[in-house]
Amino acid sequence: MKKLVLLSLILFILLSGCLDIEPKLSYLDETKSGGTLTLYKLTFGTYLGEAMESAAAQDKPVFVYFRSESCGWCKQFEEETFNNNTAVSKLNQDFVIVSIDVNTQKEETRDFRIRGTPASVFLYPNGTEISRIPGYIDTESFIMRMDEIV
Repeated sequence: MKKLVLLSLILFILLSGCLDIEPKLSYLDETKSGGTLTLYKLTFGTYLGEAMESAAAQDKPVFVYFRSESCGWCKQFEEETFNNNTAVSKLNQDFVIVSIDVNTQKEETRDFRIRGTPASVFLYPNGTEISRIPGYIDTESFIMRMDEIV
């Protein structure tokens, strides 16, 4: 009986670090700055911490686009949507935009629990999630989603 209690206690201590349910907001690391990525007609920031600061200053929501270079659906979404004048105008005017590469920015990808690309997450300036689009979405549906948010 003592061994069972001791074993239970040891397991509890070992697993207690794995039970952190609230995501850590490591993307707010302010030591990273300055990166940009141009995809067709849009230039994205590449650090979420900067985007969040900019969003708070401008009182705009944030569009976070998770992608990878090897993702075919990402390339299709980018070619269709980031070349569409209406989508480009709305993104530039109404949102602070940031792109996260899931292969190199693994911490941000993990924090947002992204399981595949493309993925889009819309955030309030305080970091609270507004909406999420897992996977590919056509341009018209994407524009309608942006209209709902703004």
